[in-house]
Amino acid sequence: MMKKTGFFIFLLFLTVTIFGQNQEGTQLAIEIDPAPYILKGYSISVKYSPKQTPKVAYMASIYQSDFPEGMMTKTNKNNGWKDMKIETSYAAFAEFYLKEKRKGLYFGPSVFWYNKSVELEAINKRTKFSTIYPNIRAGYIWYPFKKLDLYLNPWLNIGSETKLDKKNQLNDVEFEPNKFNYIIALHIGYKIEL
Repeated sequence: MMKKTGFFIFLLFLTVTIFGQNQEGTQLAIEIDPAPYILKGYSISVKYSPKQTPKVAYMASIYQSDFPEGMMTKTNKNNGWKDMKIETSYAAFAEFYLKEKRKGLYFGPSVFWYNKSVELEAINKRTKFSTIYPNIRAGYIWYPFKKLDLYLNPWLNIGSETKLDKKNQLNDVEFEPNKFNYIIALHIGYKIEL
């Protein structure tokens, strides 16, 4: 788990270091989402904002967590599914800001690649499967401290989740991905000017 996260961060920093040299105005940021840590997981994101596009940022994330039983859909609960876990999964984001310097309101597309596992209670067996969740996201970057590059990034996305394989079933009981989905999150980030 931590080896994958460490390698992911190293690779992104190496890429940005190579391509971001002598690029005054280029920004790099690291963000965490506290919710997965509370749910026995992790989440880390690296954001890159090139000098040439002062109103655009790109972000990649890696995350893992348990999923609260209360948030599982009634259909899946009624079919006997329980104990869903988001195994190591990935996301990519593009952010388009209304203001320069990548502050304030932004919007843009993102896509989540979920690797999930869930247990069918009737037979006490788990299955692992993958889904994709393309969505539209909107958020707000807020710097609460004037002399510190620490920021808060609340955001909301809306989309539809689609299965990528047929491994989301056991004994002909199918775990249904959400046809309509939304996520509300709060990331905490730290920006570095290159």
